[in-house]
Amino acid sequence: MTADAKQLRQQSYISKLTLTNFRNYAALSLELAPGAVVLSGDNGAGKTNLLEAISFLTPGRGLRRAPYADVAREGGDGGFALHARIEGPEGQVEIGTGISGGDAAGEGGRKVRINGAPARSAEDMLEWLRVVWLT
Repeated sequence: MTADAKQLRQQSYISKLTLTNFRNYAALSLELAPGAVVLSGDNGAGKTNLLEAISFLTPGRGLRRAPYADVAREGGDGGFALHARIEGPEGQVEIGTGISGGDAAGEGGRKVRINGAPARSAEDMLEWLRVVWLT
């Protein structure tokens, strides 16, 4: 096995991504294979919204730094939820985040769960997934 192949094996990837009431998605569940993923579609189809959802799997306000009220789907209950199954060198982990309906201002803060248990803070997600955005 080449050094590049060994390094690739040690990288993490999202094997499942689920969105609920996020931007233009009422509900979406994607099963993903390791390797490159290509998003294609018409303008306004939701490609950037998928990238923004992934950005919420790390600490911070997301790729667009939008207020939570803008992230929650119009016509929804005011909340949103994101869930990802991450496969990596340390095994599998489930990460979930979002805000409750009626808290679109985010006053209660974004909640984070790791393997079903409440995280101490959003910073705990960095143990499992780090994302670099080049825009």
